[in-house]
Amino acid sequence: MLAIAVGLAGAPATATAAQLRFGIDPQPAGTAGATQSPVAPVDQARTLAALRALRPPGKELVLRLNRLFESDGAAGIRRFRRLVRRDDRAGFDSEIQVRYHPSAAQAGKLVDWTRFVRHVVDALGSDPHVVALTITNEINLRGSPNTSDGAYPRAEQALIDGILAAHREARRRGDAQLRLGFTYAYRFDPTIDARMFEGLRRGGRAFRRALGFVGVDFYPELVPGRAVPIPRATRQMLAFVRNHLMTLAGLGRRIPIWITETGYDTIPGVAGPDRQRTALRQIVTTVARAAARYDVTDLRWFDLRDNGPAATGFGERSGLLTAGYRRKPAFGAYRALIARYGSRRLSSPSADAEHTH
Repeated sequence: MLAIAVGLAGAPATATAAQLRFGIDPQPAGTAGATQSPVAPVDQARTLAALRALRPPGKELVLRLNRLFESDGAAGIRRFRRLVRRDDRAGFDSEIQVRYHPSAAQAGKLVDWTRFVRHVVDALGSDPHVVALTITNEINLRGSPNTSDGAYPRAEQALIDGILAAHREARRRGDAQLRLGFTYAYRFDPTIDARMFEGLRRGGRAFRRALGFVGVDFYPELVPGRAVPIPRATRQMLAFVRNHLMTLAGLGRRIPIWITETGYDTIPGVAGPDRQRTALRQIVTTVARAAARYDVTDLRWFDLRDNGPAATGFGERSGLLTAGYRRKPAFGAYRALIARYGSRRLSSPSADAEHTH
């Protein structure tokens, strides 16, 4: 049976920290709302140097490449193929965020959407360093079409149909390393969230077999607020997703949870770099210690670099680097946590040395 159709078995509750496969988004953050705010120019050489410095020797660091839109069509797929090949050469595995995000002419036309998804699998799925596709992004968020797919018609069905189409295409091609999942934005509206997960039951057994993970986008203290300390809020999130939402969808212990995004904005006068470092340590340590209990296998920090020195949008200043590539205290903290809790790379020691200097 292909890896894309297999989850992880449930594990007994334990206080022992589990190994996680860590990752990070190296590309700029999307701006919440309908349009994208300006982003400080990206220096690819400095980005790559930062990524190499962030990954401890012998540890995995997956690069989560965000914002491949259906509306971008074949040109978007070609651009992401170039990004993946660049990451391959640098010694990194990749995960692709495949966004529904249709053009006005494509909106609601799921035949066009599933054709696009199949083309993504054809172009990228056979690369052994592409480990996962997230199909649609945050369909439970309806008011931010630039960052989330819930604003578009038939988004829930697009999630189901996209997973099924990607799974069939990957099976046909024999892309056994590829995991397929979706992302959910935690606790923006619990009523909408519950309806979304209940709606996923329509996918039936085929959908459950195709699904490789449930991704959670989790921003403690930013959403829903500061009332609950981060460690307790993190444990509550894991329990709520595993025991309530996934149960509503009929998704059992076979399917792991991934923290597909977590971050903490540095906002002058509200939360400085030291507070970000503390929050990062609390989130990652709590997830690692609860991972076996709730079947969590992956965690991605969002993201590598701030969008700009004056950016004010949600998630646009959660980088481990400033817009000018200066390291924040959280950079070293994340590296240390990867060294402590991170899963090992499968590459040879010589290759590892080559890509960390």
